Amino acid sequence: MNKLHFIPLLVAGALAMSAVPASAATTLDGTVGPGFTMTLTKGGQKVTSLKAGSYTFKVTDKSSMHNYVLNGPGVKNKEITGLSQTGTKSATVKLKKGTYTYYCTPHPTMKYTFTVS
Repeated sequence: MNKLHFIPLLVAGALAMSAVPASAATTLDGTVGPGFTMTLTKGGQKVTSLKAGSYTFKVTDKSSMHNYVLNGPGVKNKEITGLSQTGTKSATVKLKKGTYTYYCTPHPTMKYTFTVS
């Protein structure tokens, strides 16, 4: 192949590589309620540890007496769902190395942790 035919291939390859989107945040599924229950799962498995990066917390609040709050390095008491509301809400958060807690503000026994490495 001569050099003139090779240049368009290089340009096409460069354009194709620049069109690749950045990786999307991984979705974590959470629930709060009914009753005094809270969960956080990834692909159906309970979250106990994660790699640092961006995550979308998709939380289904099934009780108007609870909220779903996240706290950890760089995330200061981020309320994903509020009191007196139900339904599903999402929030995307960049998690750094450390220990994170998700909890319900009015119910101190509803408190769970996971680590990020």
